[in-house]
Amino acid sequence: MVKELSAKILQRFIKDKTEEEYLIIDVRQQNEYRLDHIPGAENIPLAEIQFDPFVFDDDRKLIFYCRSGGRSKVAAIFVAEAGYDEKKLYHLKGGMLEYSGKIINDMPRVDLFPADITPAGIMEKSIDLEKGAFYFYTHVKDQFKGSELYHVMKNMAKDEISHAKAIYNKMKKRNDIEMEFDLFFNSCKGDIIEGGKSLKEAGKFFSDISNTIDIVDFAIDLEFSAYDLYKNMAENFKEESLKEMFYTLAQVEKEHMEKMIQLIELCE
Repeated sequence: MVKELSAKILQRFIKDKTEEEYLIIDVRQQNEYRLDHIPGAENIPLAEIQFDPFVFDDDRKLIFYCRSGGRSKVAAIFVAEAGYDEKKLYHLKGGMLEYSGKIINDMPRVDLFPADITPAGIMEKSIDLEKGAFYFYTHVKDQFKGSELYHVMKNMAKDEISHAKAIYNKMKKRNDIEMEFDLFFNSCKGDIIEGGKSLKEAGKFFSDISNTIDIVDFAIDLEFSAYDLYKNMAENFKEESLKEMFYTLAQVEKEHMEKMIQLIELCE
């Protein structure tokens, strides 16, 4: 029998599990998914579930959801009847109407990675997005001089360099790059922040506000968007090295999300 998850338990599940262990599937239509979806969820409309080999390609835990719970329950039953282990199938009780966690109000920006891009190009683009995030946190930290937030934002900027270096090391291992890391990182434009927002857009936002909570909220949105992008990108590739890279990036973004949410208390 397919198990139900409450919204509260699902949020705990997402927090505690590693990205490779589960997949959240939104079975609504794309126009519904675009308006609001759970970060990291893959959109496979109910009518396509039975015919999408993607759903049946491994033995992860699958969590289905929809607007109110009806379509997701049907989807889980379809997949169970097709032979998937029922012990690994769940659906969200009450759907999005009951879900109170963070949501994304747009499509994941997978368009940042063109369909014909090479594996090396994917890694280069990922480093460029990390450079954008580095620029963002380097700028943001100056808004918090003299407070605990300054040091947190400074460390976030350092983390982005570490993420970029981890991707670079994968490229080096594949013999996809000869340039040294510092030279390559410095050559990246970094004009787009991981998740898809432009630095120009972020700069305009900061010029209009001075409230620290609003700044942290903006940073939280960026981290959730980055997580959403990387989790979806992990599902788009069959090559294990790329899947592993994006799962790892999604995992560290999830950790950043938790860290940023905790910062709200420091703003009060």
